[in-house]
Amino acid sequence: MGSSSLSEDYRLCLERELRRGRAGVCGDPSLRAVLWQILVEDFDLHGALQDDALALLTDGLWGRADLAPALRDLARAFELLELAAVHLYLLPWRKEFTTIKTFSGGYVHVLKGVLSEELLIKSFQKMGYVRRDNHRLMVTALPPACQLVQVALGCFALRLECEILGEVLAQLGTSVLPAEELLQARRASGDVASCVAWLQQRLAQDEEPPPLPPRGPSAFGVPLDLYRDLQDDEGSEDASLYEEPSPGPDSPPAELTYRPPLWEQSAKLWGSGGQSWDPPAEDLSQASSSPYGALEEELEPEPSAFSFLSLRRELSRPEDLAVPGSPGRASPRHSLVEEAPASAYAPVPEPLGYQAHSCLAPGALPTLCCDTCHQLHATHCAALPACRPGHSLRVLLGDTQRRLWLQRAQVDTLLYDSPGAHP
Repeated sequence: MGSSSLSEDYRLCLERELRRGRAGVCGDPSLRAVLWQILVEDFDLHGALQDDALALLTDGLWGRADLAPALRDLARAFELLELAAVHLYLLPWRKEFTTIKTFSGGYVHVLKGVLSEELLIKSFQKMGYVRRDNHRLMVTALPPACQLVQVALGCFALRLECEILGEVLAQLGTSVLPAEELLQARRASGDVASCVAWLQQRLAQDEEPPPLPPRGPSAFGVPLDLYRDLQDDEGSEDASLYEEPSPGPDSPPAELTYRPPLWEQSAKLWGSGGQSWDPPAEDLSQASSSPYGALEEELEPEPSAFSFLSLRRELSRPEDLAVPGSPGRASPRHSLVEEAPASAYAPVPEPLGYQAHSCLAPGALPTLCCDTCHQLHATHCAALPACRPGHSLRVLLGDTQRRLWLQRAQVDTLLYDSPGAHP
């Protein structure tokens, strides 16, 4: 069976798995058995596959005293390379597969731990990746589909070669020997038994070589995951190549995924139960900075247009609009949405609506809200020292929440300054 026939069988295997909802490395047992047998009998098949087997195996095993865990690390690295090629072939429209971070994730923990930078760049160049800068590899133009299949098949063959060499070491009874002798015996033999016999004879003639210095910690045992965000890589056990978490092969792109309407995020925008947050008196300008960066990201993207219907729903929440110090009494604004009982028409003190303080220039967004005096302030407002001692201040997180509170104050002004607002 030639390399072209193997490539076709491998391609059919990948596409069959994709129809089943799985976009991953080849796991077909029949193709695996056929390729295993061909490789055992003919090491030179690697040359036909153009997978740089001798260079990669020599580089990956160099300096390793115990070859068994080194081969497992190499097999894992080849599996990750195969997966990268398979993703570009099966899912070329996925943007998350076109950029690989080279300073963290699977590139560092799985690939760079066992293979040199030069050989890794060469392997990724076959898939169409080029170095964008010192931290990223990017696909500028996808190579032909047949080339991606060939690269993935070569990585699959390298995985099987690591397992063949591991079987040789298992039958030999030791994995502490020079990598050069293992590879020399493998290339000179036509089956596992003859390779083991050649090594036994060689080891009987020579004294046991001193152990070589290890190359570093093993990455074997870390689960493969190409879809995690690389910012979460530190301190985790997952190995990731790409920038963004990736959904399944049939799911829509991330930009089309559902985001709840703005009014369903009211607990995040307005604060649950009308609770306020008292910032430290030292520096209010820092209150809405770094500790709330993650929440600001959750609130984006901002709505393209303001909806008075959604804002009225926010204003109709009794727990948010209750008079401070009178938890059981709702604001008159609540009567705009629900019909009030007869007892509600008795004269009651009417709370002030939220107003923009004079410190806010036209069009400027507030950063602080005083729930006691019902005013919205800028960060460096001169009136804030009077509010700090006994008033309830809350920090408005993000432009979305600040814009909504400003619009809320404008609506309050309209409600209370209109001719029919007061009896």
